[in-house]
Amino acid sequence: MGIGDRHQKKDVEAALKRAEGAGLKVTHDKNRHRWGWVICYPCNEAQVVFCTPQNAGSEANKIDSFIRRHRGHA
Repeated sequence: MGIGDRHQKKDVEAALKRAEGAGLKVTHDKNRHRWGWVICYPCNEAQVVFCTPQNAGSEANKIDSFIRRHRGHA
């Protein structure tokens, strides 16, 4: 992620950093509702990350769950 690509919610930003640390690709998208994606390239699966989730903790938990499922792939 670049410097201007930080997520505005602290919980979600921390989860995105954990995803990068696990070897997953984090991409920022300029869509209105979608902030970007967490992508596992070996199995070609992606998890959408929203700009303004209703619950930032829940959004972070979804990213962490995706990391757990794909940790061995990267």
